[in-house]
Amino acid sequence: MLVKRRRTQSTSDAFEDRINSKNPTVIIRQGYSLKSVICLCLAICLICQFLLPLAISFLQNAIKEKPVQKFKNLGGLISAKSDLKKSAPQFLVDPIYDEKWKDIGSKMAIPVVHLPEVEQTDPAKVQEALAAAKAARRSRKAGNLEKALIIIEHAYAMAPNVPDILIEMGQVQEGKNMLIEADQCYVRALVYDPNHVEAIGLRAKTSPIVSAIDRKMLNEVHDLRDEFASLQHSTALRRMMRETYFLYVYHTVAIEGNTLSLGQTRSILESGMVVPGKSIREHNEVIGMDAALRFLNSTLLSMDHDRISIDDILEMHRRVLGNADPIEAGRFRNTQVYVGKFTPISPEYVAEQMDELVEWLNDENTLNMDPIEKAAIAHYKLVLVHPFTDGNGRTARLLLNLIMMRSGFPPVILPVETRAEYYSSLHVANLGDLRPFVRYVAKYTKESIQRYIGTTKTSNCIGKENLELQECAI
Repeated sequence: MLVKRRRTQSTSDAFEDRINSKNPTVIIRQGYSLKSVICLCLAICLICQFLLPLAISFLQNAIKEKPVQKFKNLGGLISAKSDLKKSAPQFLVDPIYDEKWKDIGSKMAIPVVHLPEVEQTDPAKVQEALAAAKAARRSRKAGNLEKALIIIEHAYAMAPNVPDILIEMGQVQEGKNMLIEADQCYVRALVYDPNHVEAIGLRAKTSPIVSAIDRKMLNEVHDLRDEFASLQHSTALRRMMRETYFLYVYHTVAIEGNTLSLGQTRSILESGMVVPGKSIREHNEVIGMDAALRFLNSTLLSMDHDRISIDDILEMHRRVLGNADPIEAGRFRNTQVYVGKFTPISPEYVAEQMDELVEWLNDENTLNMDPIEKAAIAHYKLVLVHPFTDGNGRTARLLLNLIMMRSGFPPVILPVETRAEYYSSLHVANLGDLRPFVRYVAKYTKESIQRYIGTTKTSNCIGKENLELQECAI
């Protein structure tokens, strides 16, 4: 036994000697404890969550506040502030082709309006359209205006942005006594070619005539407003006001894409019951518009002045979007938004542009403007800035009605059926002519007033007939 134990010990010693002889530098390391690993993980998490964002924010602020940047171009020094001005939005020089509306948008930042049709127009189509325009001119000079109109409409469909085609279409329309449409064609031609001699001459001829037509239209609306103000407060008038409330909520949310019908909208407002098959957001849009109208009626219209502040606009938007999107409700956007081909200004300019909008609204010259023109331009200026992520159109229509109702007009309903006309007139305003949108607002202001007057007159006629029947019976 002693011999075996000695042999076993000697064998193990020999094995250790063999290992040490092959790996003389092997060092046996001890692993980290669980407590050390947990502490290390917590430290990394804290650094990533708190210290890293602070460091990035500090670097961004340091870059923005860097006073001077060197540029090799021209071998000079250009301040960061002046470089920012170069990348800022451009400004409208003379956006409205009418003397009394000059400088209305001179301080507004111009958005990016993409016109891909100008770049992507097929040259072959342009040549064909120009040939058709020449044929239309021959027909017009021969006195065949109907044929000329058909030909020029075909040419316009192929190349809608060629000044010569727009001028010919304007001349054909002028021959058919469509002066407003002709004037719009000349204005569009000048947008694409401001130095077009023929367009300038034709525009100078139609401008005073169209201005007189516009003044006559606005005077007619004002006469209707005076007639509306003289109506007696009857049961029929109160009933019509209640119906108008539901109509306004329905149309203003439907024009933005809400699929609730007028009956469903009324059911939500009257009973508070959910409509099966409709989204929660659509319900919340109706509820938010109801809250915004109540705020307008109870607070903004009861003020003893006509001034409008940024807080008033934000409070209207807070109620418009408060149920549908409470996070974005009542605050300016901090991200870039896109509306089809229209790209509003960058978010860093929103607050500045809204200050200029409110300054314009409260300017003495603006307060003396025709309320229809002022309301339409205020609506356009708000959607031009597009200060919110959502609810810009609804807030703009509330601002429009606030101005109109303070001037003695009833609520103006812009029908959802005219959605194409609504957006088309805003697009023309982006190109520099605000008059089509002013006409659009005036047109439906007139219809809204006529609805009240017609209802009251019908009620009075029915009341007189019933009174006559009672007298005959006696």
